[in-house]
Amino acid sequence: MDDFWTDKQKQDIAYFNEHVEDWASDPLYKLKFVIISDREIKGLYDSFAAALSVAAVTFGEGRYIIQQIIPNGEIISFLSPALALA
Repeated sequence: MDDFWTDKQKQDIAYFNEHVEDWASDPLYKLKFVIISDREIKGLYDSFAAALSVAAVTFGEGRYIIQQIIPNGEIISFLSPALALA
């Protein structure tokens, strides 16, 4: 699975992992879906579908990640290329 991610996405995942516990303790962030690109939060959304609809038109393929901010280190990955093929 490691080869699936671009180097840029790996950097964005590392950024997410560095900050997720702090964000998860903030009620404004907790359980939101976050778009991250270039090691920055680009948006917070109530649903994956909302985040994906924005990310798909704003960023190119492989130029972002979407993660849900969940406390206690549980990470759910959403793989946009897999969704595009479904």
